[in-house]
Amino acid sequence: MDGARPAPLRNAPQEVSQEVQGWLSTLQVPEDQGELPVLCCFFTAAWQLDVPALAYHAEYLMDAILAISALHLRALHPADQTLVRASHGYMASALAQYSTLLRDGVSEHNAEALFATATLIAFQSSASRLFDDSDEGYVLPVAWFHAYQGIKTVVIASWQWLRNSNRIQPIISGQPSLSLDLHPDKKTFFATLLDGTEDQLSAEAEETRAETRQAYQHAIAFLNWAHQKPERERIIAFAATVSRRFVSLIGDGDRRALVITACFFAMTGVVDDVWWLRGIAKKEVNGIYALLPPEWLAKMEWPMRVANHEGPMDDETWGVSNWSNQERDAKGEMTESVRTHIDLLTELMSEATQIPPD
Repeated sequence: MDGARPAPLRNAPQEVSQEVQGWLSTLQVPEDQGELPVLCCFFTAAWQLDVPALAYHAEYLMDAILAISALHLRALHPADQTLVRASHGYMASALAQYSTLLRDGVSEHNAEALFATATLIAFQSSASRLFDDSDEGYVLPVAWFHAYQGIKTVVIASWQWLRNSNRIQPIISGQPSLSLDLHPDKKTFFATLLDGTEDQLSAEAEETRAETRQAYQHAIAFLNWAHQKPERERIIAFAATVSRRFVSLIGDGDRRALVITACFFAMTGVVDDVWWLRGIAKKEVNGIYALLPPEWLAKMEWPMRVANHEGPMDDETWGVSNWSNQERDAKGEMTESVRTHIDLLTELMSEATQIPPD
């Protein structure tokens, strides 16, 4: 099998069905191997039934499903080069079609399939880090973040159709509601990562200072929220929730953004009982540590301790937040359902596009 996509399967429904069933079978593993879902929510009816049904009419989504299936099998059989070529070939085909459709515009007819494809592309980007052995050393996870940001972009662009979709709405609504404490001066668990921000920003161009400050503060608020209740759905949402400015800072090698990102990856270590996260915490945190100058290493103490911890996580290693048991201050806190949050974002984006340029 070469690197190109295999012959199209759309005219062979029985073969397609067998491929999809093969993908679904990779979700079922013996109990002694632990949970190995493709995504944390893939045991829902939406991913097991509705998304494969969509794929019968969207070849790019079918290709994405097959790419993930091959990637999972590659994790189980790392020496099989056929699986490597299959995963790369199917995903390349999915990306090509997906990109073309996005350029042409999201519509009522493809919104559901494009959302599902965006999610699978993001997963592929993160899971593929398991196999990255660059000769040039550690590579920043910019592609991981861009892929998850892509989900957010598709959701906002297609929300008028997705918000009432019987297939997709259960996936979106199944995500935990955000409850972010946005007080920058409050002594939260990760507040010290903001120390020195104003001195740093004084050397930055004035037009980007506010955006950079907000990017840091929002990312820290998310870390505090996830740290209180470390669940996979909450932790992984970091990559899709942070701002575009924050992702740009990662790509620029901004040291504060890298330390914050290291804390995110350290958190994945307590939920790495799934194949696509196993070992990621240690790899990413140690990789970031090696890039930082000595004056920033003190801020890496927590992520290094957590990521390199062996055995079950304990309270002392994880740390206890100073604010988790305090009465919540409603002022400045954002608590809302995922649906309400996206409604607001979509409305704001729509208003922004209607404002004429100065």
